[in-house]
Amino acid sequence: MSNQIDPHPEPPSESEKEALRTLVRGIVLAQGNAFIKELLRKKKITIGSTKADFESNLLKAIDDGQLHQADLEEWLQEVEGWGNQHVYLYHVPEVIAGDSLWTSSDKILRRLRGAGMESLWNAQASLEFPEERRLTGIYFRDDTLQFVWHQREVAWVRTPDRDREEDWEGDHYQLRAYRERSDRTVMRFEMRLGLRLAAAFLQIPWSRETHDAALNEINAAIQPLLTLQPRNRFKTALAIKDLDQAELNSPQSKPAIVTAQRTRLNDAAAYVEFGTSSEEGVFKDSEAVRQVRRAVRPNRFDGTTGAFFYQPDKEDAERKVKIELFGAQRRIRLWAQLTATQVWAILELLGKYG
Repeated sequence: MSNQIDPHPEPPSESEKEALRTLVRGIVLAQGNAFIKELLRKKKITIGSTKADFESNLLKAIDDGQLHQADLEEWLQEVEGWGNQHVYLYHVPEVIAGDSLWTSSDKILRRLRGAGMESLWNAQASLEFPEERRLTGIYFRDDTLQFVWHQREVAWVRTPDRDREEDWEGDHYQLRAYRERSDRTVMRFEMRLGLRLAAAFLQIPWSRETHDAALNEINAAIQPLLTLQPRNRFKTALAIKDLDQAELNSPQSKPAIVTAQRTRLNDAAAYVEFGTSSEEGVFKDSEAVRQVRRAVRPNRFDGTTGAFFYQPDKEDAERKVKIELFGAQRRIRLWAQLTATQVWAILELLGKYG
């Protein structure tokens, strides 16, 4: 999905520099510190230790011509709006994956032109903060189709150095300051033909009504190119019990990649639930509970909900990503900011179980 970047680009114009300053203040700094550090490290820019340092060093790199829009666009494709989101996963059937449409960008463009969407094709990465959610780009690179939406979101950042006290009409007041910061939420649809998987990614608080509306919006947008049927949806209920069972069956010499913190299995109106009160633990740490779980026959149950841990980086044993699965809604919830590569590694793994 990355673009080739000219190793010796022209110095950015003043208008590009101003756009980059806006990008740094409003988008880049909304990312996690680890992700910003990776950008700074990659571009050989002084890192610093706080977000104030990051901002200062990034702005200096822009003024010095060291950081270009293409650099930030490539970086944003990998980090903006990935993780901390709800995911609806689909298996891509052969009738779609084998369509000759994907052999030619010109064919895709003709379809989009017929739907009045030509202006979105390979659009330059949006730096805007639209008040209403808006489709800002459609892309097809390296066998990956992507639709991207953006929307402005207001965040209030505590700013203690602006606090003050004053007297007003005989009363003494203490005023605590917050600075308004415009962030962006990102909604995506992405299909990866090589994995035979597609997914809708929503950074929207869960409610059936809002998620159904967002999924309908995505389905309408992709209609000129493809249609994914409900029967192709990831079988979350099956994955809950199969992931849990895979951990139970894994030998001690080769621990499971995904571990269960909590699972709930149901049969009609009855259910059994396994869990732990520990925020970081897994219920199978208890040998007594493990033995009870072994007595359950998974083929007699459906998975209702499950909370699992996944380690995205082999080098970082301390970092665990919490993943929740909701059977009836066929919904996946990721509880950590990640890169696109890490998110798709998780989805590829989950796809094998449902």
